[in-house]
Amino acid sequence: MCLLRFFSIRFSRSVWVGALTATIVLFGMEGLAVAQAQNTALTFNNGGFIQNIIKAASAADFEMVMGRVKEGLQNSDDSAKRRQANSWKIYKLPAQADGSVIYLAIIDPPVPQADYTVSNILLEAYGQEEAQRLYDIYSAAAAGYSASEIDPVSSFNR
Repeated sequence: MCLLRFFSIRFSRSVWVGALTATIVLFGMEGLAVAQAQNTALTFNNGGFIQNIIKAASAADFEMVMGRVKEGLQNSDDSAKRRQANSWKIYKLPAQADGSVIYLAIIDPPVPQADYTVSNILLEAYGQEEAQRLYDIYSAAAAGYSASEIDPVSSFNR
């Protein structure tokens, strides 16, 4: 007779997120569900910088999705969401040698405690089905991503 012994083990948040992500991948759920499992809210205190590297043939798709993010924020009943739209500016750099396009977003001033995560904004603005469709387009266009808090050093207009 085999006696099984159960142990009580405490896992960190990263272990649980990793296990959830692995489960989602194994059972075939993709896109928005994975993004939500992996991401916590993207917030900024003093300013934000987001860099999206987009595949050569996907710049129009990326711009379309970001246009929907903008519309979702601007059309929200929540005044904080509308302020988010006003503080978020996206710049496009010339095409790189490999054809990819880099988009830089500057969030200044950020809305305190506001979530700038694209997947969360799409879900709140458009519901599960449309958010999933848009997020799939967004993620297919992506070749790289980074985000960082930025701190103002000097303002030339003051």
